[in-house]
Amino acid sequence: MYTVFIADDESKVINGLINRIHWDILDTCVVGYSKNGREAEEKILELKPNIVITDIFMPGQTGLQLMEKLKGRCDAVFIIFSAYSEFEYAREAMQMDAVDYLIKPVNISEIEDTIKKAAEKFRYQKGIHFQSEEEYLLQNLLSGNESLPHDNLLCQYESFFIIQLKLTAAPEQLADPITAKIRTWSVMEGQLFLLKENTKLTLVIAQKDIQMATSARKRIISNLKQLRTEFGESFYWGLGCIVDSPKSLSKSLLAAEEMQEYCAFSLSQIDGSPSDSLLCASAPARIKEAENLLLIVEEETEVQSILRQVQEDIQLQNNSANIMKAQTIDFAYQLRIQFELSYEDISAVFLDWDSKIMSPLLSAPNLDCMFDILQEFVSCLREYSAVNKDRYKQGHISRIKQYILDNLNCSINLNDLASQINRNPSYISYIFKQETGQNLFDYITQERIKRAKHLLKNTDLKVVDIARECGYEDQSYFSQVFKKYTGSTAGSFRKGEEYPK
Repeated sequence: MYTVFIADDESKVINGLINRIHWDILDTCVVGYSKNGREAEEKILELKPNIVITDIFMPGQTGLQLMEKLKGRCDAVFIIFSAYSEFEYAREAMQMDAVDYLIKPVNISEIEDTIKKAAEKFRYQKGIHFQSEEEYLLQNLLSGNESLPHDNLLCQYESFFIIQLKLTAAPEQLADPITAKIRTWSVMEGQLFLLKENTKLTLVIAQKDIQMATSARKRIISNLKQLRTEFGESFYWGLGCIVDSPKSLSKSLLAAEEMQEYCAFSLSQIDGSPSDSLLCASAPARIKEAENLLLIVEEETEVQSILRQVQEDIQLQNNSANIMKAQTIDFAYQLRIQFELSYEDISAVFLDWDSKIMSPLLSAPNLDCMFDILQEFVSCLREYSAVNKDRYKQGHISRIKQYILDNLNCSINLNDLASQINRNPSYISYIFKQETGQNLFDYITQERIKRAKHLLKNTDLKVVDIARECGYEDQSYFSQVFKKYTGSTAGSFRKGEEYPK
């Protein structure tokens, strides 16, 4: 059913159209009206009608201004219905692709004929093509109109599901041959209906029962794989859930759209829904680690490898296209945070973060494009950090060493150290070894033993108390470590006996 909106400043005209037009026969209904041009604009954007019947002169703005403002913002087709017969108005309306310019007064049959033309034009613009009454009814059902005649063919089936194809390569050339191929498929003891709308093909399969529907799904998936190979992977498809009524088809469509969008965005075709696959539990941890490593690894090949792994990990989690996009954008934000913690505000590298990074990421058509943008982003950050890294790394090392000296009597772990410079634990180990040539925990032990030697020589504290002062609760373990590093026992060292280290 097509939806209609009426914009006219005369109540009698609005009431006359609503009450005298045979809307049901035309398979149309009035969803709203307004006597003000500006209000009409707001309501049309909200209600999204298929057809708009508008007067020329109204308070707020004219019907022609209304058409101009709504161009590209809604899919409606327009009928001009006016008392003004000036050629200039008619010419301008036709230039803006109005269906017709009707001069008041006009008889009802002429208005109804124009509404039929408007419906045909709307269907043509949307690229919607039907080959049967059932396909037409299905399109209405999927559009939210749940009315279905009891004697319709669809009512004899009890199980339904949807598969949606999105043509991504040469849709103008391939839509017809792919459609023709699909229409040759047979469905045992059921029906296959095909709805074509621009670059999308929606398959609706009706079956006697759920067992037959399950079997049909398997056969059609096999056919789709073969079709995708035959046409050079020029489309992605999504599989909807099985439902028990035509009125529930919108639920199946939603699932099919989600899977199709996931496949098209990730550029990888899967057989089931994204949530059907096992998640990679280690993926989030690897992504978190990558945020830190990208700015400090030396080789460009390592950068490429890390970014590839992050992209794979995002895909491994098998979320929807929107969630994958959100995860990628969050990854970019985390890179920014890590950069700003170590170096400068992001404005030192990018004058406009939103227009240079965020807008391109938000508008990227797929995951590959998003990671191309991330690659450029990381390159810019690395160029800046390469010039300034020595200054900032030395600052990090100094803070790490100071924290160790201040806490030698406590247990020290990587998380504690990481919190001091707001970095990931893996970064702490990496940068310390890179800058000092020494393992971090070897350095901590070395400083503990250095303090122990000082206390043994300059205080009368018992060895057990010195062990605690140096972070060792177990005296016997302290003694083992002390001897390993000095070559003598703590007691012998205090007495001044010779030791090799």
